Amino acid sequence: MFSRKRIALKSAAVAVAMSAVMGAAQPGHADTFKMTASSSHPPVIPWVAVIKDFVVPESAKRAKALGHTIEWTEAYAGALYNFQNTLEGIEEGLGDIGWVGTLWEPNKMPLANATFYMPFVTDDVAAAAEIQQEMIDTIPAYKAEYTKHNQVFLGAQTIDDYVMISTKPVNSVDDVKGMKIYAPGAAKQWLQNTGAVGVDGGLPIYYNGLKTGVAEGAIIPGSSILAFKLHEVAPYVISLGFGGGITGALTMNKNTYDKLPPEMQEMFQQIGKEYGAEVTRRVIANKKKHFEELLPKAGAKLITLTDTEKKRWATTVPDIAGNWAKGVEAKGAPAKQVIKYYMDGVRKRGISPVREWDK
Repeated sequence: MFSRKRIALKSAAVAVAMSAVMGAAQPGHADTFKMTASSSHPPVIPWVAVIKDFVVPESAKRAKALGHTIEWTEAYAGALYNFQNTLEGIEEGLGDIGWVGTLWEPNKMPLANATFYMPFVTDDVAAAAEIQQEMIDTIPAYKAEYTKHNQVFLGAQTIDDYVMISTKPVNSVDDVKGMKIYAPGAAKQWLQNTGAVGVDGGLPIYYNGLKTGVAEGAIIPGSSILAFKLHEVAPYVISLGFGGGITGALTMNKNTYDKLPPEMQEMFQQIGKEYGAEVTRRVIANKKKHFEELLPKAGAKLITLTDTEKKRWATTVPDIAGNWAKGVEAKGAPAKQVIKYYMDGVRKRGISPVREWDK
């Protein structure tokens, strides 16, 4: 029996889903493939924009060179499902290919959420993306989290340094005591022992929530502030040293993938790797431009905590990585292996974490 959540998903987009799933051509019988690219978020953020202006046109071009045709339907900005349903949206075939926000799936995809239990490690987007791809290639249980939900991992998606936006100045960990702060999924753990209250949410709802007082702040990737005009309702942008991490991936519905001829499967695997590289490039460029030019010009008030305060916050938070690993290991998933792999991968690249979660 379908869950109520899944019934709602199907009801919202049955026409597009039928077009995408039933219209896919069988290998050896046709060379036209009807496919849907989708996302809960609009293509103003890099990991969705790269689907719209690279994955879709580039796959159509390369498919044509292989003797095939892809007829794309594009559905972004929640046209088929909201930010809490990205996993189910691709799993059930509402979208054939799309961005899955694993950050909202700490229970269904615990290993994919590992970096959310390791804050204060690194803001190096390229390093995190490389490590994500390595874990897909070398840790079977990590890759299996996608397969279990009827999808094929295509490309890495990591994010720039998480910052806090706030309706008031924050200069130390003491200043957040009593505040209600939006924090996606497991990021609420970063507020433990600080006296702040984490409120679950996603970028599309933050503006109204901050404007109406549902929350007084939000933990978000810095390069997304202007895209959602969040500086208008929370003008203080605080750099705390949270770091970035793995927040999602480009995936394809496995039923769709299995119907493709081998040369197109290989084509999408290659495009997926290029997607990861292009998202990384854009995120890095966006962060630099935002913090050096756009945010100050827009009137945002930038605050950077001192190294002492960053260290203090990092040590105020309990051993969330160790506590998380115990629970995940009890369910049979190699959480400790993922923590060690990620931390070793960071150090191997010459990065010195503020807190070493595997020690």
